[in-house]
Amino acid sequence: MSPTVKPGDQLPSLFTPEFYRNPYPAYATLRRTDPVHWDEEHQVWLLTRYADVAAALAEPRLARGAGDLKVEAEDPLRRVLSRMMLFSEPPRHTRLRALANRAFTPRRVEAMRPRIQAIVDELLDAIDGRHELDVIANLAYPLPVMVISEILSLPSADLEQFKRWSDDVIAYSAGATEAEGRARESVRALLDYFRELATHLRRSPDGSIMSALVEAETEGSRLDEEELLANAILLLMNGHETTTDTIANGVLALLQHSDQLDKLRARPSLVTSAVEELMRYDGAVQLRGVRSTGDLQIGGTLIGSGQTVFMVIGAANRDPAQFPEPDRLDIERVPNRHLELGHGIHFCLGAALARAESQIAINSLLARRSYLELASEHLEWKSIPVFRGLLSLPVRTWEPASEQGTGWDPSGSKQGER
Repeated sequence: MSPTVKPGDQLPSLFTPEFYRNPYPAYATLRRTDPVHWDEEHQVWLLTRYADVAAALAEPRLARGAGDLKVEAEDPLRRVLSRMMLFSEPPRHTRLRALANRAFTPRRVEAMRPRIQAIVDELLDAIDGRHELDVIANLAYPLPVMVISEILSLPSADLEQFKRWSDDVIAYSAGATEAEGRARESVRALLDYFRELATHLRRSPDGSIMSALVEAETEGSRLDEEELLANAILLLMNGHETTTDTIANGVLALLQHSDQLDKLRARPSLVTSAVEELMRYDGAVQLRGVRSTGDLQIGGTLIGSGQTVFMVIGAANRDPAQFPEPDRLDIERVPNRHLELGHGIHFCLGAALARAESQIAINSLLARRSYLELASEHLEWKSIPVFRGLLSLPVRTWEPASEQGTGWDPSGSKQGER
């Protein structure tokens, strides 16, 4: 039997504005009092212990999507979602993943690091000399959009349009049912574009990851057109949203923990372990929703067939049974087996790319800006259960007078005006 809620326990309110600002106290309460919790209001199970979430991520009886269920031909939105590997289960997922892995190799991602660095340098050059900036608008948002556009051979002139289309599909897939109409129209536009691009790349391969997907073959099995187009859209969706949030949430956490910020400045080589800890501490992916395909036991509790289960990644990554002092940011934390990038067969396909972009962006920002501080304590968070991210991250930045002739200090006074 699972632990039961004691009469005096006050369960937290979920998915409220206060919750989105800081969900971790609510997670801690659930993990302590009712770790396999049935939420009557939302008709979902919530798993908040690390062991239960890790087991659920690898549980074949918990399905992510429609699988091979038939979808109405005139519904392009659901057809696309049902053919994405993210929402597929074996054997379809196994085949799609094998094909995508051939295109998305670690070696290919590692070879992209110089280009990622060049893009980061261009973005930071564009705001050189500015003493106030928005980490999201000026760096965390444009970087992954520019990188994924090059991966998918998308023209830079149309990046904003692709981002809008992608955001519509992301919103709907994350549970924003009011976005369904926009998402359906955006899917149609994306299908038209990627269909034409695939035709071009079959004739003239360009060495991009999109080109490799078009050509991908494993044991004679090729992506059919619907699978190719659906997973190109998936890469566009997942290639920027969570990386933007990872970078911004990470910078915020460092600004709120000056000892860790100073340590990373002094030892930039710590960036690899730092990014892993930042993902654990305040990750972009807070939960993953699945559906039970049969009765099963999780943490001593019976989950009924057809019920929805929320695997709360953000709670698992703060579980003291797995991470000593889980609410403390420690950029040298070892071991650090966080679940931000998934676990099992659904481990994030773009994990290496997300890590590379986050490492390069954060280290480059700190190298180029000697001092950073929050420009506002009133930060606005997205109201989406699945993803955790800020709408903006305004910061002030300055150089000490000894390093910059037109010095700047935290008070905002220019040198010589005091």
